[in-house]
Amino acid sequence: MSLSKYERGNTIQSTITFKQNDVATDPSGGTAGTARAYITVYKPDGTTLFTEASGTRTSTGTFRYYIPTDPTDPLGIYVVQWRAMHNVGGAQGYLDIYQRDAFQIVDVEQ
Repeated sequence: MSLSKYERGNTIQSTITFKQNDVATDPSGGTAGTARAYITVYKPDGTTLFTEASGTRTSTGTFRYYIPTDPTDPLGIYVVQWRAMHNVGGAQGYLDIYQRDAFQIVDVEQ
């Protein structure tokens, strides 16, 4: 995995695609016909930049969110966590699905 680097103060696009058997699939979401995905971003110190923001569905199984950063945000590696619910059937019913990614905030090039 290569770590994407961004300068502070920029908006970062995060995109996730949920797949089942290698095919893009909407999470079933707990409500019939409703596909939802939520994003949480963790700062380098483990605190949250924001929690459970709703991603925008752009196509089957694919969601996007624009992450705002501030010129004063700490430098370092940020962890992106996407969460959705999917009906796995049987006694388990709906379970959370998590996918994670990361990016790095670096100093502005002079």
